Amino acid sequence: MSVNLQSECKLNKNKELSFKKLKGKTILSPSPIGFWTKIYHDEIPDSKIIFQNESTEYSEILQYSVFPFFTTNLTSLDSQWGYNLPNNRTVRPLSDKVAHQKFYATYLKQNKDRVMTLIEKSQDQWSK
Repeated sequence: MSVNLQSECKLNKNKELSFKKLKGKTILSPSPIGFWTKIYHDEIPDSKIIFQNESTEYSEILQYSVFPFFTTNLTSLDSQWGYNLPNNRTVRPLSDKVAHQKFYATYLKQNKDRVMTLIEKSQDQWSK
Protein backbone atom coordinates (compact mmCIF):
# COMPACT_ATOMS: atom_id res chain seq x y z
CA MET A 1 0.00 0.00 0.00
CA SER A 2 1.11 3.54 -0.73
CA VAL A 3 -0.13 6.99 0.10
CA ASN A 4 -0.51 9.59 -2.66
CA LEU A 5 0.42 13.11 -1.57
CA GLN A 6 0.29 16.60 -3.06
CA SER A 7 3.79 17.73 -4.08
CA GLU A 8 3.71 20.53 -1.46
CA CYS A 9 3.04 18.11 1.41
CA LYS A 10 5.76 18.10 4.10
CA LEU A 11 5.61 14.30 4.26
CA ASN A 12 7.18 14.13 0.80
CA LYS A 13 10.62 14.59 2.34
CA ASN A 14 10.34 10.91 3.38
CA LYS A 15 10.97 8.26 0.74
CA GLU A 16 8.79 5.86 2.74
CA LEU A 17 6.06 6.52 5.31
CA SER A 18 4.29 4.69 8.09
CA PHE A 19 0.70 4.87 9.26
CA LYS A 20 2.01 6.65 12.36
CA LYS A 21 3.21 9.57 10.20
CA LEU A 22 -0.36 10.00 8.91
CA LYS A 23 -1.72 10.70 12.38
CA GLY A 24 -4.26 13.52 12.34
CA LYS A 25 -4.49 13.71 8.54
CA THR A 26 -7.71 13.77 6.57
CA ILE A 27 -7.58 11.06 3.92
CA LEU A 28 -9.97 10.20 1.10
CA SER A 29 -10.92 6.58 0.55
CA PRO A 30 -13.29 4.60 -1.61
CA SER A 31 -15.89 2.50 0.17
CA PRO A 32 -16.43 -0.36 0.74
CA ILE A 33 -12.82 -1.53 0.98
CA GLY A 34 -13.18 -4.64 3.11
CA PHE A 35 -10.46 -5.37 5.64
CA TRP A 36 -8.60 -2.14 4.81
CA THR A 37 -11.27 -0.19 6.76
CA LYS A 38 -10.28 -1.96 9.99
CA ILE A 39 -6.59 -1.41 9.23
CA TYR A 40 -7.21 2.34 8.78
CA HIS A 41 -9.10 2.56 12.07
CA ASP A 42 -6.56 0.45 13.97
CA GLU A 43 -3.40 2.02 12.55
CA ILE A 44 -4.43 5.68 12.24
CA PRO A 45 -7.30 6.18 14.69
CA ASP A 46 -6.54 9.90 15.04
CA SER A 47 -7.07 10.51 11.33
CA LYS A 48 -10.28 11.43 9.58
CA ILE A 49 -11.05 9.07 6.73
CA ILE A 50 -13.61 10.44 4.30
CA PHE A 51 -15.23 7.42 2.67
CA GLN A 52 -16.84 7.83 -0.73
CA ASN A 53 -19.05 5.10 -2.14
CA GLU A 54 -19.46 6.42 -5.70
CA SER A 55 -16.43 5.96 -7.95
CA THR A 56 -17.14 8.91 -10.27
CA GLU A 57 -17.60 11.29 -7.34
CA TYR A 58 -14.48 9.89 -5.64
CA SER A 59 -12.46 10.55 -8.78
CA GLU A 60 -13.85 14.07 -9.09
CA ILE A 61 -13.12 14.92 -5.44
CA LEU A 62 -9.54 13.64 -5.80
CA GLN A 63 -8.96 15.86 -8.83
CA TYR A 64 -9.85 19.02 -6.89
CA SER A 65 -8.68 18.25 -3.37
CA VAL A 66 -5.37 18.33 -1.56
CA PHE A 67 -6.24 15.31 0.57
CA PRO A 68 -4.00 12.25 0.44
CA PHE A 69 -5.40 8.92 -0.72
CA PHE A 70 -4.23 5.32 -0.64
CA THR A 71 -3.47 3.02 -3.55
CA THR A 72 -2.04 -0.46 -3.90
CA ASN A 73 -0.17 -2.06 -6.74
CA LEU A 74 -3.52 -3.48 -7.92
CA THR A 75 -5.50 -0.22 -7.89
CA SER A 76 -4.85 0.41 -11.58
CA LEU A 77 -6.61 -2.88 -12.46
CA ASP A 78 -9.89 -1.64 -11.01
CA SER A 79 -11.89 -0.12 -13.85
CA GLN A 80 -14.10 1.86 -11.44
CA TRP A 81 -11.92 2.99 -8.54
CA GLY A 82 -8.54 2.94 -10.29
CA TYR A 83 -9.73 5.05 -13.20
CA ASN A 84 -8.95 8.76 -13.61
CA LEU A 85 -6.83 9.12 -10.46
CA PRO A 86 -4.76 12.31 -10.23
CA ASN A 87 -1.32 11.99 -11.77
CA ASN A 88 0.05 15.05 -9.98
CA ARG A 89 0.75 13.25 -6.70
CA THR A 90 3.86 11.81 -5.16
CA VAL A 91 3.46 8.15 -4.27
CA ARG A 92 5.10 7.10 -1.00
CA PRO A 93 5.06 3.43 0.03
CA LEU A 94 4.02 2.51 3.56
CA SER A 95 6.58 0.55 5.56
CA ASP A 96 4.15 -0.97 8.07
CA LYS A 97 3.91 -4.75 7.87
CA VAL A 98 0.10 -4.56 7.87
CA ALA A 99 0.24 -2.39 4.71
CA HIS A 100 1.64 -5.39 2.81
CA GLN A 101 -1.05 -8.01 2.38
CA LYS A 102 -0.94 -11.35 0.60
CA PHE A 103 -3.81 -12.26 -1.69
CA TYR A 104 -4.86 -15.66 -2.91
CA ALA A 105 -7.12 -16.64 -5.80
CA THR A 106 -9.54 -19.46 -5.14
CA TYR A 107 -11.84 -20.75 -7.84
CA LEU A 108 -13.62 -23.87 -8.98
CA LYS A 109 -11.65 -25.97 -11.49
CA GLN A 110 -14.48 -25.63 -14.00
CA ASN A 111 -14.06 -21.81 -13.90
CA LYS A 112 -10.32 -21.80 -14.57
CA ASP A 113 -10.67 -20.48 -18.13
CA ARG A 114 -12.94 -17.65 -16.94
CA VAL A 115 -10.64 -16.40 -14.16
CA MET A 116 -7.16 -17.08 -15.51
CA THR A 117 -6.90 -13.78 -17.42
CA LEU A 118 -7.68 -11.82 -14.24
CA ILE A 119 -5.24 -13.89 -12.20
CA GLU A 120 -2.49 -13.35 -14.77
CA LYS A 121 -3.15 -9.58 -14.88
CA SER A 122 -2.99 -9.47 -11.08
CA GLN A 123 0.27 -11.42 -11.01
CA ASP A 124 1.83 -9.14 -13.63
CA GLN A 125 0.77 -6.01 -11.74
CA TRP A 126 1.74 -7.39 -8.31
CA SER A 127 5.45 -6.70 -8.74
CA LYS A 128 4.93 -3.10 -9.84
